[in-house]
Amino acid sequence: MRKPLFQVGIGLVLLLTGCVSSSVHRAALKDLSETRDRLDRLKDEDAILKSELASRETSLQDLRRQIAEIQNKGQLQSEDADRMAKRNLDLAGENANIASQNRDLSQALDARNEELNELHRRLAEEAKAKEEEVNRLKSTYDKLVGELQDEIKQGDITVTRVMDKLSVNLVEKILFDSGSAEIKPEGRKVLDRVGGILKSVTDKQIRIEGHTDSVPIGSRLTEKFPTNWELSAARAVNVVRYLSGSPGVPARLLSAAGFAENNPVAGNETKEGRARNRRIEIVLLPSDIDRVLQELKPPSPTP
Repeated sequence: MRKPLFQVGIGLVLLLTGCVSSSVHRAALKDLSETRDRLDRLKDEDAILKSELASRETSLQDLRRQIAEIQNKGQLQSEDADRMAKRNLDLAGENANIASQNRDLSQALDARNEELNELHRRLAEEAKAKEEEVNRLKSTYDKLVGELQDEIKQGDITVTRVMDKLSVNLVEKILFDSGSAEIKPEGRKVLDRVGGILKSVTDKQIRIEGHTDSVPIGSRLTEKFPTNWELSAARAVNVVRYLSGSPGVPARLLSAAGFAENNPVAGNETKEGRARNRRIEIVLLPSDIDRVLQELKPPSPTP
């Protein structure tokens, strides 16, 4: 008797998850670009504040020079005493006002400098973390390519890496018989080798995607798989269940998604194209993908 399918509702991640990686990539680049733009704006404001402070200091020096010149010329005669006293008071008030403004500008400049330093620190930390993540992913990629080089040469497996995403594409014939979701013995051996490498991955989500061609399910199989949705989902779930077993890939990192025929990599008009479309993809995604998706959601309307 066939074992029942893994208890995962067929309310799958399905089509929506197909565009996650490109959205995540664009969102990550946009976030980094906006942070750098903000840093540039703060630098411009810093320069303006410094220029204004220098101008204020120049004005203060000019006022002090005027007072000194008036006093040195001995023009404080009795008939002009009231006028000069008032002038001195005005100058003193303006001097105090400029000094107060200078203090305010200095405080604002200090605050901007602190913010700039904090942004520099955050950018440095994020750049270092991203570099470490890319290096780890490259190491995983190199190990997979080395382990699967025979299958890669035969065209049965492809391994691709773009930025912070890695994909392992396995054609149907490696893992399944036509119309079946049961993993073949030779397919288990391949998954053992892949899982032996993936079990050391701790900073990625590992999504197993099932894909089919556009040919409808035959009448003899419709009772078990009414459509390609069910077949693609069942295959993905079985691979998840296997990888979390003997290969030891952490189950908390694994998820399954069925895409049926809706995400082809080749045309379905030819036999070769349909064969390429019938596949399992093992996709490594950033571990914080859920947070990124949450940030991309529009805000809830105010009641």
